[in-house]
Amino acid sequence: MKFGHWLNSLGFIEFLALFIILGMSAYLANLSFLLFKNWYNNKQKDNPFAEEIRRSPFLFVGITIPFIIILYSILYRHIHTLLTKIF
Repeated sequence: MKFGHWLNSLGFIEFLALFIILGMSAYLANLSFLLFKNWYNNKQKDNPFAEEIRRSPFLFVGITIPFIIILYSILYRHIHTLLTKIF
């Protein structure tokens, strides 16, 4: 099954569960980036030649994808059953 067909075959509950996991992954990726940037700035302290770390969309997606995979494998069933009880 192709990815587009899979997305079209999802119901509301499955889509909502994936959306929640995507949001949590994006939050964790942002938090990881900020922690790494803070750690890097503390290591460089007063170095005038230190490069500034900038966030790019490719870096953000690259950090987010592992979080999506991990959270999907751990939390999908729990979120799905919780949403099924709610809706």
